Amino acid sequence: MKRELKRERISLYVPDRFVKYYSRKVRDKPARYRYLTDTITASRLPLTVQRLLAIATFYSTLSFFIGAFVGYAVLKSIVPGSLLYITQYLHGTAIGEFFAHHRTELDLIYTLLWTFMFGIIAYKLVEYLILSYPSFVVSRRKNEIDVYLPHAINMMYGMAAGGIGTYEMIKAVAETRFMFGELSKEFGTIIQLTDIFKEDMLTAMRYVRDTTPSEKLSSFLDDFIFIIKGGGSLSNFLKNKSKEYFEEQEVSYSSYLDFLSVMTETYLAAFILFPLFLLVVLVMMQVAGEDILKTYRTGILVLLPLATIFFTYLIKSSLPVPPARTEKRVFRHEEDLFVRKVDSEMKSFRVKKFRKVLKRIKSVLMHPLEDAVYTIEFRIVSFYVIILVAIATFAALRFLSLKELPIVSLSAGAIPLIFFFELRERTVRQIEKRIPEIFRELAILNEAGLTIIEALRVLSSLELGIISKEISMIRRRVEWGEPVARAFRLLEMRIRSDVVAKVVPISVKALETSPTYKDAFQTVATFASAEVGLREKIRSGMFLYVVIIYLSMFVFLLIVYIMINNILSVFSVTVTEGVTFIPNIGFIKDTFYQVSLLVGVLSGIIAGVVGTGKVTCGLKHSYVFFAATYLLFNYFL
Repeated sequence: MKRELKRERISLYVPDRFVKYYSRKVRDKPARYRYLTDTITASRLPLTVQRLLAIATFYSTLSFFIGAFVGYAVLKSIVPGSLLYITQYLHGTAIGEFFAHHRTELDLIYTLLWTFMFGIIAYKLVEYLILSYPSFVVSRRKNEIDVYLPHAINMMYGMAAGGIGTYEMIKAVAETRFMFGELSKEFGTIIQLTDIFKEDMLTAMRYVRDTTPSEKLSSFLDDFIFIIKGGGSLSNFLKNKSKEYFEEQEVSYSSYLDFLSVMTETYLAAFILFPLFLLVVLVMMQVAGEDILKTYRTGILVLLPLATIFFTYLIKSSLPVPPARTEKRVFRHEEDLFVRKVDSEMKSFRVKKFRKVLKRIKSVLMHPLEDAVYTIEFRIVSFYVIILVAIATFAALRFLSLKELPIVSLSAGAIPLIFFFELRERTVRQIEKRIPEIFRELAILNEAGLTIIEALRVLSSLELGIISKEISMIRRRVEWGEPVARAFRLLEMRIRSDVVAKVVPISVKALETSPTYKDAFQTVATFASAEVGLREKIRSGMFLYVVIIYLSMFVFLLIVYIMINNILSVFSVTVTEGVTFIPNIGFIKDTFYQVSLLVGVLSGIIAGVVGTGKVTCGLKHSYVFFAATYLLFNYFL
């Protein structure tokens, strides 16, 4: 199916007079705006320097008036009071008399000055943000291009091994915007220059090489151009580049493991051990009253979630493996319609809508029982979880006390969700481990002379674990006349896996362009094997830190138990300078309880992110810490 590259537009109103004014300025002094011109070019924004300067001036001017109005509204209540204070302070002096006689004029001048200052601040701020936006886009694009370039080179190598030409390879990367993001935009620029502006391929590649924000892409294109001009082997060049980037990726994995260890130790020290230490100190200082402990509790309840969100984002954004992107395709699903013949002469039919609705409801309700766990959507699982929570809560109200109600209701919702996420994660992980073997077998069968349909038929007869079902489904779809590429794309949609989402597009391109796909599939198998191996390396390397988080959390709870059960009972009644002081044990216990619950739940999330890179995998750790804290405070203290 032929696709056209999308053209981006920025629909932002600006008067033409501003654009014409800056057109003259840029034309008269182009060197002055050279940096801004290069930045806009590297950002690939559909803007000119003249239009960006006009937008910045126009909206900064509007911001000046808005800022001046806000400044006037804010300062109107402050200015008279401040001048009155100055007048009273300087009463009896010449300056004081001057202030007293010219109060109205000074009020006006003072208000105008501060209002003008607020307007200038708003003007400069908006102007800076607008003019800095291309630089921000350049920085973001550079990082995204560097992340996805190794994966794109691997895809190009697989296509080159299948006999695909240079133009088709570049166009394939440009069209898969859903997978490569900003990198596709760079390759799309090459295609636009060749198709629309009729430039030759090498000239278009040189333009992107000189204007891209990524030094890594610039270096690759430079070598790419040299190979094309010299008539070298494109397949060998891409193979060596792919191997080079995989070696760099292994180094980045080692650096990432060191980074994860530092981040985990920082989190343990700053947000588990330090809150406990500070809490103990503040409890011992209860002679100062409860206000300081209340302030501490409020600060922890606010700062700890924010710190956890920051740590989670930092860890996930630093992952050297580019996240997979799956194209949102809409497939038409065939439905069985129950029909009944109305008139034999008219030969017309009427759809039984009621039976159709019943069949649809039955399909939704039975979906979790009939299909694989990795295909079940979260909204369907949440429907059953809500029902379980309602039943458990109703039963707890009738047969249990209010003390057990929270843990029962939460467990009724948390345990099925944890079971679902863990089962899906483990199943997808088993499939990912089989992916290299699958494509390696397909490559061997193709080398033996079998077509893709014959190879799938042979492969579906082998015992390959969970993925055997998916291979059989692909074979059946192909035998029924469905295109092979579409069947493989359905595999990508069903198995929501990073590895599958990365290897399927390469496989599809190889199948669409050449009957001999053994080299491409062998490349896919090598890539998938390296990807799975690196992920397992991270998972095994960070397991120790997950154990450390568990030990730290249970030490936290042990110290809390000793504090409340032993030490505080001794200080329940103390005499200080003849005055009997009775600390509020209930308030202290509640503070310990709330802080412990929060620390436990958030530490569990961090343990999941550190161990697997996914927040959902931290739910089981959070539940364990929550349950331990709940049992400690409700049954042992």
